[in-house]
Amino acid sequence: MSIGIVNKLDTPWGFTKDIQQDNWHIQYTNLNEICQGGPLVGNLIVNGQKVFCDKRFGGPLLYHENLVFIPMYIRKFCISGFMLSVIELNSMRLIRVKDIYDLVYLDSINENEILFYKDIDRTKLHRKKIDNKWLNI
Repeated sequence: MSIGIVNKLDTPWGFTKDIQQDNWHIQYTNLNEICQGGPLVGNLIVNGQKVFCDKRFGGPLLYHENLVFIPMYIRKFCISGFMLSVIELNSMRLIRVKDIYDLVYLDSINENEILFYKDIDRTKLHRKKIDNKWLNI
């Protein structure tokens, strides 16, 4: 089983901002570049409700059976970057996967791995094992 991004033309610098999947309407708002020419990050609205107001999310996202796999922007005192995160839409629970990267450019889900690139040119492919219960498979 392979699940790809919603729109193949999406990149972290330009992605679909309004997504309708099954019963879920997901929107990005207040999008800004993290630096000049950098990836876009913003807030999320799910079915008309602002969620995780203190968090900033990038794109593109992956959607599979009420789960959203999405890059989350982290900015702390001495470090900034992206973490892979999973939102369970039914419970609105946010799961953060360890490790911070300069970029999380999501590509696809294959079996029990999520594939993403860590660079602009899509040459540094990274595989992260994910728990099958996230995917409900």
